[in-house]
Amino acid sequence: MHRARVVAACAALVAVAGGALSPARAWTDGTRARMLKDALKVAPPALASILTRHHRELERGMMDPSRRESEEVHFQDADGRSGLAAAAAARKEAEARDLIGRKGMLRRFAYEMGVLAHLTADVSFPLNAADDDAREPLYHDAYSEYIERMLARIPYVLDPTPAPAIDAGDIESYLMTSAARAGRDYGAIGAAFNDDGTPRSAAAIDERSIPFGAASLAYSQAVNDIVRVWEHLWVAAGGDATGAPHPLAAPGAAPAGRTP
Repeated sequence: MHRARVVAACAALVAVAGGALSPARAWTDGTRARMLKDALKVAPPALASILTRHHRELERGMMDPSRRESEEVHFQDADGRSGLAAAAAARKEAEARDLIGRKGMLRRFAYEMGVLAHLTADVSFPLNAADDDAREPLYHDAYSEYIERMLARIPYVLDPTPAPAIDAGDIESYLMTSAARAGRDYGAIGAAFNDDGTPRSAAAIDERSIPFGAASLAYSQAVNDIVRVWEHLWVAAGGDATGAPHPLAAPGAAPAGRTP
């Protein structure tokens, strides 16, 4: 089912119910706020200091795009058939990086880093990675809200695995790989929910279920992706990378063991 048809189906369902249309969301605002908190804990300290100082702008940048989540920049099919989230995040990274060296732009920089975090996280939402299930509009928001309710049982786990694509500056390819991971359990999530968004049973969404496992993995993946994209931006702009969780070579640096 094409993503535009999913959005249209959501609109039709809301119209039948007599309610006002609001875009189907990926992560809730509460989940996104927790993502920022976890990302700031492990981001390069010099960068985290700036973003913490301007946290209001950072959070506003993370939340504002939620009003437009029906747009194609807010999802990314793993097979590349539709969605522009990976490309949009790559463009936003370049825009945000350009602000670092401009005088008086730190507040704006923090806001754009929040937008960048939003777009990056959109890629890892499991239901954003495919649109094959015609029932998805019936449980999409229910799953998003379920994840927020389960956050106390979902720890953030830092991923130290090397990521050659992002080290090379290919953010779009890096995020396309994330979309592929996010979509692995797409087909099993809908089976856990009734058409009214309620779970088919308590066991269908408990901590041993596929929906919970997918949510847990996707949450950590989203935060890890935010941290890696922020970290790449910061290092590429010449920022102090002391304490960064993933050692990255500065742009133009010679590979280890070789002289320029």
